[in-house]
Amino acid sequence: MKNKDNGYPYLNIDRLTYIYKCVKCKAHIKKGIATCYRCGYEFTSSDIDKMITEYKENYSKNWHVKIYFVLFVGGIVLLLLNIN
Repeated sequence: MKNKDNGYPYLNIDRLTYIYKCVKCKAHIKKGIATCYRCGYEFTSSDIDKMITEYKENYSKNWHVKIYFVLFVGGIVLLLLNIN
């Protein structure tokens, strides 16, 4: 059973609220939702703890992506300033 009221995360403007992944189908899940919109799986408290733990592990592993983005944007700004 799919929950069509919430829509799909890739169509949502505020995609940053979809930070957890379903333990069954790995769909992006919005904080506070108790049922997966894709597979209909109802989360238990242990499932929620597992999703939060996975989020925290992935967040700490992916810190370098933010630094690369800042360096990329900074490089573009410097190039634009040097052109003038």
